[in-house]
Amino acid sequence: MDEVRRIFTNFSPAIASYPSPKAYDAAAKDYAASITKLSQDVQDAIKQNPIESLKLVDPAANSIGYLSVIDALLRGSTPPSIPRSLLLDETLLFLLKFDPIQIRYVGPLFLSLLEDLGSLFSVRKPARLWNANDPSGSVFTSTHLVMAKLAYDANCFEPALKVLDVDILFYPRHTQATRFEASNKLCDPDLEPHEYITAASLTDVVKSTFILEYHFIQAMIYVSRRDWPKAQIAFERVIGHPTKDKGVSVIMSESYKKWMLVGLLREGRPPSFPPYIANAIKSIYSGLSEAYSNVASLFTTDRASTLKEEFEKGQLVWEEDRNLALVGEVMASYQKWQVINLHRIYRQVSISQIRQTTLSAHTAERLKSDEEVLTLVSDMIESGMLKGQLQVGPTAEESYVTFHEVHGTMTEAEFAAEAARSHSSIESLTKQYRATNERLSHTKEYARHVLLREHNRMDKDTDAGVGFDAHIEDEDLMTGVLGHA
Repeated sequence: MDEVRRIFTNFSPAIASYPSPKAYDAAAKDYAASITKLSQDVQDAIKQNPIESLKLVDPAANSIGYLSVIDALLRGSTPPSIPRSLLLDETLLFLLKFDPIQIRYVGPLFLSLLEDLGSLFSVRKPARLWNANDPSGSVFTSTHLVMAKLAYDANCFEPALKVLDVDILFYPRHTQATRFEASNKLCDPDLEPHEYITAASLTDVVKSTFILEYHFIQAMIYVSRRDWPKAQIAFERVIGHPTKDKGVSVIMSESYKKWMLVGLLREGRPPSFPPYIANAIKSIYSGLSEAYSNVASLFTTDRASTLKEEFEKGQLVWEEDRNLALVGEVMASYQKWQVINLHRIYRQVSISQIRQTTLSAHTAERLKSDEEVLTLVSDMIESGMLKGQLQVGPTAEESYVTFHEVHGTMTEAEFAAEAARSHSSIESLTKQYRATNERLSHTKEYARHVLLREHNRMDKDTDAGVGFDAHIEDEDLMTGVLGHA
């Protein structure tokens, strides 16, 4: 244990104790190198004396050393007298106290621990953990997919929303590490996450398939929560993902079908393609499934019986695509959207009139009683789907729904809060724009684009179809550029 003690205490973790950040950076790198390349004798000593080894360093003050001890203990055999639960408790203590700056020096070890969390703890830990390491949540990493899968498989969504709800602005580019070392130090507290995550090896190489799968799972989590707006946006990120051969993958085609259904649930009408999707890709999507197109086109009509027939005729399709429940949601919302659309004509409408003018897609008939209509409308108001107020009278003719304006008036305090929020958003977007613009200017694709633009300008024969997007290679998609925010 003397050698273990000598190695692990041979570092002063306080930055203030060094003459300069450069000196601390060099010392931290040397220390990280020594404790990540331990001899077999030292590793054996740690495993034989786990409690004493853990007490050598403090998890908050010396996160580099503590993580190395935990890694050795979790991946090796310990004495039978030391319960596994004790090691997990110490790991949890570390996860709650670690220094995010020190972790940058042992990125591979920390990344390995992140990837193993699913077998160690519930999904609540990785989401909280990754927020601590990247408070902005704006950089996509390989652990995003790990966490999303864990949350979806465990049916535990709330903790993961802290990561899922954040817009991704940057993708790691592993050629950045060389440029980083020339001008920055990992210990700089002012570094943005996109500046150090790759250099610190806090992510594996990110492939385009990882991003597609992440956004697909993200969308499915939102579907499970019935958060249709966020689900639609997530599916759009999949169907609008850049492709080199102007084709669509299986996951993209699956997302398109779900995107159509979610769009009906969100907007009450077939969704429109985002403007950045090429016409050739739109044509491929449009020809994917006649069954979905038929349901979408009938949803905005009063042909409930035909919609019912299409639903029944496509039963096998819905089951094969695992969309039966989602199509069922669409059928159930058909009458609800008919009720909502009545606000275009009426400011106030009676329950009996709603019953006479709307149809159920499941039966292609009116609801059997006014009580059923009351229940339907009440549920819609309670869920927030219908903005209005229900006034229940002695009879159905005397019971009314009063529609509220979608955009209501704000109090002075609400207006001030909204103005402050908008100001903060503009400041944040300005900062993100500058960072994105700087990263873009260092990519070879942008250089090609500039050269091509100048060449076309000289020739005075600019082809509108040729530009930056046309020259992005599939393997170079992860450039840190926000493609379609």
